[in-house]
Amino acid sequence: MRKELIWATAASALLAGCQDGSRQYADEAVDVALMEAAPPADAAASAPTAATSSAAPVVAPSIAYAYRFGLELPAEAATRLMAKHEQACTAAGASACQVIGSNSSRVGRDSVEARLEMRATPAYVARFRAALDGEAKGVGGRVAEQAVESEDLTRQLVDTEARMRAMETLRDRLQQLLATRSGPLEQLLQVERELARVQGELDATRSALAVMRTRVQTSKLDVTYRAAGQLAPDSALRPVTDALGQAAYLFMSTLGALIMLLAGALPLLLVFAPLAWLGWRWRQKRAAQRRAAEAARKKKAEGEPSA
Repeated sequence: MRKELIWATAASALLAGCQDGSRQYADEAVDVALMEAAPPADAAASAPTAATSSAAPVVAPSIAYAYRFGLELPAEAATRLMAKHEQACTAAGASACQVIGSNSSRVGRDSVEARLEMRATPAYVARFRAALDGEAKGVGGRVAEQAVESEDLTRQLVDTEARMRAMETLRDRLQQLLATRSGPLEQLLQVERELARVQGELDATRSALAVMRTRVQTSKLDVTYRAAGQLAPDSALRPVTDALGQAAYLFMSTLGALIMLLAGALPLLLVFAPLAWLGWRWRQKRAAQRRAAEAARKKKAEGEPSA
């Protein structure tokens, strides 16, 4: 039991110290796991090994692709075409295409920008690319930008698979140690803790491997739909139309500023206008009283000589 526990602890320490992508350690860990089941030295020397009798297997490249498209469309067609692509992806099913995200924004009447992110199989991507130019031209637009990015994940996949096999071997060995149920309780608890740690790393490695395989089996599609006014070529009347557009914008901007000014001054008018009116009425009343008093004094002064 002590010998097996020492082996498990040493193998676990080597596994924890290795970095992701270390295939050399993975092969060594597998060899250590099979050491006890290996034939005697003389038998092993007489029998040719697999490494010397056959060449190293050829690994097919695993490449993740990402496609980016930029469309210039009329304002009324940008969001409509994006909705069409989103519905087509959803109708194809999750096994062929998945919508990752979508958003759109509009400034004024003619400035529209929308974006759609998808992940799809190579067959769906091929159909999408073949039909995209015709769909853009059908609504009066064009494909203004397209790019393809690739990332080779072959080495990461091979190294991650090798590391996962090494952890599976270590996990099986630790489970075998627990199944014997021999040795002190402290050693059994130590093996259980080590088994839990190895199982956690194994699950995380499996998740990372699944993500990389998904990136290889499906491609990312990033489509941007832009509309920034008239898409037709410039003409001789373009300066006049631009000037009229700017004049209309200036007129509406000034009118909007006046409306904002009136909206801001209206509460003040509701408060101060009655006060100003009351003050004006009070001054008018005082002035009338003064005029009446002056008239009375004049009348009195004119009446005294006659008396």
